[in-house]
Amino acid sequence: MSLLDSVIGLLAPPRCIVCGVEGSALCAACASTKIIPYGERCFACGAVSPGARTCERCRGRAPRYVWVTTNYEAAARELVKIYKFGHQRAAAESIANLMVGTLLNFSDFEKVRELNYLIMPVPTATSRIRQRSFDHSAYLARQIARKLKARHLNALARIGQSRQVGAERSVRLRQPIGNYLVRYPTLVSGQNILLIDDVVTTGATLRAVTQALRAAGASRVDALVFSKRL
Repeated sequence: MSLLDSVIGLLAPPRCIVCGVEGSALCAACASTKIIPYGERCFACGAVSPGARTCERCRGRAPRYVWVTTNYEAAARELVKIYKFGHQRAAAESIANLMVGTLLNFSDFEKVRELNYLIMPVPTATSRIRQRSFDHSAYLARQIARKLKARHLNALARIGQSRQVGAERSVRLRQPIGNYLVRYPTLVSGQNILLIDDVVTTGATLRAVTQALRAAGASRVDALVFSKRL
């Protein structure tokens, strides 16, 4: 957390979006009751899949594992909205805590350390960064890397400014193909990558990014996502 964020937290402490208690964007009590775990399911089709591994039908170019915290609804949806669109960076702390908890539900801390992940955000369109005044995906990835004591690298870039919000499903599936590049392929080659994103819908973006990383020589690509939009 930056000095500015710390000062803001002292002057205007965040309040839980559910119960209003002061201290965090989502208090521990509400997080345990209002955030329903997505569980051991394929991120793309929702089929039961041990360990949340991408099922055989959906595997293709997708990450090997995609761990999703919850569905994009109710408290989870409001938490994402106040973070991305309300400029409340304190919400990133709550989201990051939930995401790290999800990862450690599937794999203990030592195993995560053994994989030596390079934490990497799914890139945000530069037009959205200018509009929000910060890169929400990169900021979230940094929080998660700090909590996992892992390396962090913002190595992916978008080609063009196509957006997925509001697009029809058929457009979402086509749109990301070829829209991403790896800026530092020598730093990615041979690495285990853990992609970070706040919301996944069709999974087309995760597939496109994974394809780019594998082409750059990544050994393994997994993903940790906060919410799944139905």
